[in-house]
Amino acid sequence: MNKVPVDMEMAKKYSFRIRLREVFTDGLLTNLKWNLFFIFTSLPVFTVGASMAALSNCTNLLVKDDRVQYAAAKIYFASFKAAFRKMLPAGLVMLVLNIVFGFGLGFYIQMMGQNIIFVPMASLSLLVLIALWAVAIHLMPSVFEDTDFENNTVTVTEKSIKELAGEAAATAFASMKKTIIALVISAVMVVLLALYMPLTIPVVLTLGFAIPAQICAFSHTEPEILDY
Repeated sequence: MNKVPVDMEMAKKYSFRIRLREVFTDGLLTNLKWNLFFIFTSLPVFTVGASMAALSNCTNLLVKDDRVQYAAAKIYFASFKAAFRKMLPAGLVMLVLNIVFGFGLGFYIQMMGQNIIFVPMASLSLLVLIALWAVAIHLMPSVFEDTDFENNTVTVTEKSIKELAGEAAATAFASMKKTIIALVISAVMVVLLALYMPLTIPVVLTLGFAIPAQICAFSHTEPEILDY
């Protein structure tokens, strides 16, 4: 019997589409849970680093291994607890940088109509935000070294945040196309949610943060050939 040659790239793209559909259909309830957990654990504000790491880790796991759906709450809170101390300083630094450059970008955009000198300043603020989040979406999942689905525990890497940030920057640069696409789609969604407040509050409280996190998860997950 003659073997039919397989186009590996086409097979990967097909598997990628299948997995994407599964994550946003079968995994919809799981994403909803994580979104609510993320909001709840982010309320103290200083915990936002651990919350982001937990959400990122969980969404990344869902793309790679659907077993995480059967322990959605346990894996999320295990990730949050494990990452809390490690991500506390990094989370606060990211929060401050986002506030500073976010408000700066808004101010410069408003002032561009009055003085052209604000155009490069607005561009610089935008580039800093893009670079920050390009590193962040690759940094967050790398904080976790292993996940034990039998005991619902996670292991945090011993590498420092500085080392992880360097590796994340290199990964972001190597997969620039996927990273930028993920950031653009996520940013558009977040901006639309913000612009149409308070009408979008129900969306924010259900899937508002989980969907951008899932999109970012696909940006640092290599497509594999799934066996169906």
